[in-house]
Amino acid sequence: MSRDRVLRKVDEDPFAVDIQLSLFISAVKSYRHDTVLRPFPPMFINSAGEKDIHSLQRVCDSLPTIKVIGRDLDVDISNETWELLDWILSARTFTLKSHNKTKFEDIKNLTGAPSFEVEPTHIFEVIPSEQSDAKFQDVRESRDLLYAYHGSRVENFHSILHHGLHSHMNKNSLFGEGTYLSSDLSITMPYAQAGGGWPMSMVGGRLSCIAMCEMIDHPHVKCTLKDKKNNSTRSRAQAPASLGGDVPEKYYVVTSNQVIRVKFLLVFASKTVQRVPSQSSRIISWVRHHPLATIMIVYALLLLCIGFMNSTAYKAFLKKYLGKR
Repeated sequence: MSRDRVLRKVDEDPFAVDIQLSLFISAVKSYRHDTVLRPFPPMFINSAGEKDIHSLQRVCDSLPTIKVIGRDLDVDISNETWELLDWILSARTFTLKSHNKTKFEDIKNLTGAPSFEVEPTHIFEVIPSEQSDAKFQDVRESRDLLYAYHGSRVENFHSILHHGLHSHMNKNSLFGEGTYLSSDLSITMPYAQAGGGWPMSMVGGRLSCIAMCEMIDHPHVKCTLKDKKNNSTRSRAQAPASLGGDVPEKYYVVTSNQVIRVKFLLVFASKTVQRVPSQSSRIISWVRHHPLATIMIVYALLLLCIGFMNSTAYKAFLKKYLGKR
């Protein structure tokens, strides 16, 4: 039963549940939801294959806090909501596990210390499914692993966790086509643009996220290598279609999706003050959720204005008070 599965997961790791909901809701609320909300919950796709984003947004707006859900209090949660929660938390390719902030020291031991001191507020390990891990290990064979960071908009991480990092989605091609990473966390921070998550989140209502990734030491991972004398070599320093020459030190350009996966999710969160929505915010929300109806209303008002300006009464008013003919 959906409700029982959700309650069990909340009891096991409430922060992992919280961040999954937050990333999902960030994608739902994004103006780019057609692109970033992948996978899309099938229970909100009708028989014609159309996505009912407005109904999905309403359900997300009605979600209670994780604490309320976990206590199994007498709250009005519909079966539709339980099914959605169960779907969000039942990813086939991964599970999330929360860690305390001391885990960051282990991560820095793998990647090296950042240029300036920066520390995530929450750390989550991305544990692959047996099938996903087997595919990665088949490609790896006996090769070593490399570790680096990738920053992206928060609304992208729902898709990143489910589908991985895809090199063809990258718009930055200075050093060639591929997924860009750096072993220096501070270099990736500007790319991890903060955005709104879930207002009811325990983690925080405003988030920025960075993926700490593991890469197979493979020719598809373009980087500046060091020889035994610590001299740079160019054997793998150029990616296809590079405009800027060799990939700089501390940077990686990955040209194949098969040699990279997310190992940890680093979250930088800030709390947001919960306020009762004002009348103006409710109007703005209605307009955002009903764009076609808004256009029709504006069009109707425009026709009324044109009709009034061409009316005899309006012309008489202008003639009497403004002296216009």
